Amino acid sequence: MDDQPYAQHILSWAGGPADTERFVALGGARLPAEPDPAALRRALDAVVARHPVLGQGPVPLRTVDDVWAAAAAGRYPPDARCLLWAYLAGRELLLVAHHTVSDPWSMRLLLSEVLKPPTGPAPAYHGSASAPAPGRVDRSLPYWRRVLADVPTLAPGQGGDTGTAEIRTPSGITRQQAATVARAVRSTPFVVLLTAFARALGPLCPGEAVVPVLTHGRQRSDWDTVGLYMNVLPVRLGTPTVGAVHRAFAEAYAHEIPFPALLDEVPQADALFAHGGPALAQFEVIQVPENAGIEPLTIPAGLGLGGPVLPVNGLAFWLEPGAGGGYTACLRYRRSYGEAAMRALTRRFIDSWEDVRADAKRA
Repeated sequence: MDDQPYAQHILSWAGGPADTERFVALGGARLPAEPDPAALRRALDAVVARHPVLGQGPVPLRTVDDVWAAAAAGRYPPDARCLLWAYLAGRELLLVAHHTVSDPWSMRLLLSEVLKPPTGPAPAYHGSASAPAPGRVDRSLPYWRRVLADVPTLAPGQGGDTGTAEIRTPSGITRQQAATVARAVRSTPFVVLLTAFARALGPLCPGEAVVPVLTHGRQRSDWDTVGLYMNVLPVRLGTPTVGAVHRAFAEAYAHEIPFPALLDEVPQADALFAHGGPALAQFEVIQVPENAGIEPLTIPAGLGLGGPVLPVNGLAFWLEPGAGGGYTACLRYRRSYGEAAMRALTRRFIDSWEDVRADAKRA
């Protein structure tokens, strides 16, 4: 890798120039009561003082009628000293940050700190993903060369349309359900949801699908630090049972290295993930604050804020918690796949989840 900061490296690779106007708006919540704007301004300024990566205060706070409409119409001011700003509409609060300083985990920390500002300085921001141990990259390269060899691609779409489209569907799946199933099968909520996705993906993939999942490359000492720590972890999935997916994910996680290093050291990785490469299916479960009484806001379809970091070479599927802890199934896809086929994929995911739950009850 070159000496470019990790955040700049991965974002410039995935989304064009690093200074592209791109924002992350994953920190929205419906508060238990309408806040005092003056007190909220003080809390926002305290967060920026705690996390120097966000720039310098004061934080721009606008009182609006619709937080999402305001965010969609807003543009990051090129001469602003602060990379965090906020919109308030009654009880709805939306935090927006520049793409170089935030990821979903960071937005969760930001929102938690705004609602209950901590004391003391934050740990130093390193500007990069957690560095692997010496020799880790070299030891992991044989694994990645094997996993990324002869990767099956998604069945090609039938239409000639270009560009991407997006659909969102309430799934009826809740975080509590995912946690209950995970306990029953001795796995994690993420793995059981990934298993349902792997089953739904079957008709579109002729072999062992390689699914890029988004992880947050933090060490324990970084947990209270805001910054871009997102990393891309390709997982090769075979038989879509919870046990098999758990083992595949655990093995990939054990060999995780910073994504830019993977691109530099394994040529087939760059060919697979670059714009215009083979059609792959990306998966993510977005995390939000779990503060009692705090209801997360769901990003409206087509807003263009947040969402996956990777280019959509095929489709990107992510679960976004909304009211009552229920997940919205979000799908961004090549238009050539057709809306009907993509809505069928979402229905298969929901049906597959019910199958995973039934299997857990029988276990």
